Amino acid sequence: MSAVDKKQKKKANVNSRLILSLLLGLGVLSAILLVTMYITGGDSLQNKRIIRDNKTQGQEITPAAITGDEVLGVITEIKEGPQEITLFDVNKEESVTYSYSGSTNIIDKYGQPIAISQLPIGTMVEAVHPENETKLSELRVSTKAWEYVGVSNLGIDRSSRVMKIATNKYKYTDDIKILDGADFITVNDLAEMDELTIRGYEETIWSITITRGHGTVKLADYEGFLGDNITIGYETMQQIAENMIIKVREGNFNLTVENADYTATKNITVVRNKETLITLSDLGPDATKQGMVTFQISPFGAELFLDGKLTTYANALELTYGEHDIVVSLEGYTSYEGKLMVDSAGTTLRIDLPEESKQEEASATETESGTDSNTPTGSPEATDPNSGTDNEATNNSGEDNSDNTSNGDYEVDAKHKIYVQNPVGASVYLNGEFQGISPVSVKKLIGTHVLTFIKEGYETTSYTVEVSNDNLDTYFNMPDLNKK
Repeated sequence: MSAVDKKQKKKANVNSRLILSLLLGLGVLSAILLVTMYITGGDSLQNKRIIRDNKTQGQEITPAAITGDEVLGVITEIKEGPQEITLFDVNKEESVTYSYSGSTNIIDKYGQPIAISQLPIGTMVEAVHPENETKLSELRVSTKAWEYVGVSNLGIDRSSRVMKIATNKYKYTDDIKILDGADFITVNDLAEMDELTIRGYEETIWSITITRGHGTVKLADYEGFLGDNITIGYETMQQIAENMIIKVREGNFNLTVENADYTATKNITVVRNKETLITLSDLGPDATKQGMVTFQISPFGAELFLDGKLTTYANALELTYGEHDIVVSLEGYTSYEGKLMVDSAGTTLRIDLPEESKQEEASATETESGTDSNTPTGSPEATDPNSGTDNEATNNSGEDNSDNTSNGDYEVDAKHKIYVQNPVGASVYLNGEFQGISPVSVKKLIGTHVLTFIKEGYETTSYTVEVSNDNLDTYFNMPDLNKK
């Protein structure tokens, strides 16, 4: 081989090694790039999954609807047209108006959704809204505030601005919201006989709603009664004076005037925030004579038609002297028809209806009774033929009739009461004993009872109820009665 050939062969070998090195280098570089792309792409996908998962979790755990600033306040106005609600902020002590919409989460204190129309004015609520916005994201009945229902005889020390509920004392300020019907009033307008719902936060009362208010009674034709005693319902007896005006809780009451020689009674109705003018001209010795007639009818639930008119006889009735037609009937029993001559200040008429199957005649027995008789009739105790004593007086005013309920073998919770609130205007019987006209409150007897409602023109309805020994007041709101 010549020198030239050797030189060319050597040059070719060098070129081959150079090309091979370049190819190896390119292969390694490509591998590095592929690995880098794979790692980078995997991290990107993983980051996207993490962001998406975090976003999903954030929506589940912290809904935007319940975040933002929170205000504890008293509802003072609700407008459904422009969808606005005004609250009195108890911390800042100022009124603020917020807007709401269908997306606003409105709930009661138990966390259940409700309509805004179910929030009474005076309710204490917690309002949530985004920062620097006035549109509510959530409105809920406050669980921080406390509430007392059915409060009466509220003690008020206006000089020190303290109110007393039972044995508990609370402060109040000039900003307290007191609702009487549709109007806000001042502390000076409250009366001791008013029945109230009171709400507050910590040691301060912020809201009072009058559930049963008061009116006034002005006397007319009273000149012949000056110095005589007058009693309206369970109000304290007073002496009749000139230009006399008496504050009385709203409702239906007996007005009684008396002196050493006579006693006379008439029934009156007092309307909230109204003055009722009552003449005494029909109560004097020279007035048309009237007698109080107590009907004791057996069996319980029979209907009384007096002078052709269906009449409720839960209380003694005031009838003019003279003759009256009486009809008493009950399905399955022999009816009674007769006449009653009223000629004395007080009369008790007992009527017994026998079962039709016995083919006996109904009987009536009349006896004179005291002029102050207002005996609950129609109850088993009132119609007990073996009873030799008169029953205690009751009223139909919805007043507290706790003394009308016999203790019997029941345990008595002296610190709490039973409140019967509905059906309104019905005669209420507890275990057959008349308690008053609903709404009415009675002493709390622990155990199982029969609650009966009687109202003229409606079906008599009874319920078996259970009263627990839970150291709380018990409330019964039964369905409205069915018309006959």
